[in-house]
Amino acid sequence: MTYRQERPLIARVLSSWILWVALVLILLAVVATWSSLSIRGNVTDNQVKFVTDNVRRSAVQCYAIEGRFPSTQAGVGYLEENYGLAIDHSRYRVYYESIGDNLVPQVRVVVIGAVASGGE
Repeated sequence: MTYRQERPLIARVLSSWILWVALVLILLAVVATWSSLSIRGNVTDNQVKFVTDNVRRSAVQCYAIEGRFPSTQAGVGYLEENYGLAIDHSRYRVYYESIGDNLVPQVRVVVIGAVASGGE
């Protein structure tokens, strides 16, 4: 008959407890990483909306003062020079298309280096 020595109760409880703590820590790390990436994506979306709104606001201000929207050729550069628009061109690419002197231009802002997501 082989005699197998059982571990003491305290050793069994501790090893079980350590395993649960390790699993909880791993779960917390996964949740923290996921939420951080989610928040970062929301911040980027808000920044793009902010830049887009500022370009449109400057174009409307130009229309209110001059009676016309800047042409596609003049576009964002004209708004930066004459209406105080500030864009970080190292982070954002702004696509500005004027349809006519009296029609609101189409504005699209893309984060440089961002992976394109569906929808637009």
